[in-house]
Amino acid sequence: MRKALMIGLVTAGWASLLPAMAADVHDPAGEKAMHDYVLTMSKVKAYDAASSAATAALKADSSLKAEADKSSNEPDKTFADIKAKFIRHPRLMAFYAKQGLTADDAVLLPLTLMSACTVAQYPQIAAKMATTVSPGQVAFCKQNMGTLKTMKFFSGGGE
Repeated sequence: MRKALMIGLVTAGWASLLPAMAADVHDPAGEKAMHDYVLTMSKVKAYDAASSAATAALKADSSLKAEADKSSNEPDKTFADIKAKFIRHPRLMAFYAKQGLTADDAVLLPLTLMSACTVAQYPQIAAKMATTVSPGQVAFCKQNMGTLKTMKFFSGGGE
């Protein structure tokens, strides 16, 4: 699951998001935002389409790739930091906006989906992730796992 998310994020030019996920930073606002985020299949499909479009554009446009590389050097310790990256880089955000996604969606969807699906696979960690993962998100993953595995950003086929 982590590999799939990593590929999806790299695909979108946001590889710098991964250190924030791994960092030992207490971010109550980010935790609440993740916990309260509502996963829907329409948003997941939109994110998948945005990721695919971003992948193609990053390969074809060196100035866009340079912008994505520049964003990787910006702060990314909290949800607010990561969201600000999307806002500061409208050319990158445009792929998500074109699919009807907000900056919140662009940040929260992959993080929430990865976390919730991890809990779905390993229920013994649910208590440790209770501040960031809701029962509804876990249910979404269980109900939609077959479809999720066909999506490029989720399954690692974003390249």
